[in-house]
Amino acid sequence: MSSSLERLQKQVLGDGPAEKQVLLLKLLHEFESAPHFGAKYIADADSAPQRWIARIGALLARVGIGHQIQFRSTKGIAVQYWSATREMFRQHLLAAAEEIRLSLELDGHEEIGKVYDLQQQYDFLRDLKEIILGAQTEVFVVDPYFDGQAFETFLGPLGSGCAIRILCNKCSNDVAGHVSAFAAQHNTSPELRSSRDLHDRLIIIDGSDCWIIGGSIKDAGKKPTYLVPLQPSIAPTKIGIYEALWQGAVSV
Repeated sequence: MSSSLERLQKQVLGDGPAEKQVLLLKLLHEFESAPHFGAKYIADADSAPQRWIARIGALLARVGIGHQIQFRSTKGIAVQYWSATREMFRQHLLAAAEEIRLSLELDGHEEIGKVYDLQQQYDFLRDLKEIILGAQTEVFVVDPYFDGQAFETFLGPLGSGCAIRILCNKCSNDVAGHVSAFAAQHNTSPELRSSRDLHDRLIIIDGSDCWIIGGSIKDAGKKPTYLVPLQPSIAPTKIGIYEALWQGAVSV
């Protein structure tokens, strides 16, 4: 299947279990961290309440059209009933979270993250590709042993759909050859850098969703591993650490 067809198929099918798990974590995080609105309407777009409303609007739209309509209805009365709308928004978040939780339970994916035993290579490949193909703007891979074959398997299907950054070490020259061929075909060039200060294996989607992988991506399925999303409350710190490493890494 061509890269464009894989991405199109992903868009048609919508979120898979892994993405729903991350969405559930984000909904619950916003529910628990809702800011105080106060008695008077705050119109400043950079204020904590308005930024929170913008975030939950994007999340609820991701859940489905029904939740998006309810959100817009509540937002429409926010000026007149400012203090009361905070709890109405929180109710929308909780309802959406419970809907996703039930969907995951019915599909047997209620546990956040997944552990892969020996020889579960296909399951890992399917789940990680689902996460990567769901990216809208960027995929950032951090893996000291990431190699050319892993690039072809997991990043090749992205085509020119979004930006790609790779921070690796041991096999960087091997990856460089695949990056060059990819760039020639898709007229877009992934960024590749090398650093000796790597230990973790991460997949960062759109600068916000951070997945921890138990071992090198190239060995997944051949050895026991896991794929777990970081909680929204700690993901920014982890991402910040590797953004700093990226800035100091050597371009390949």
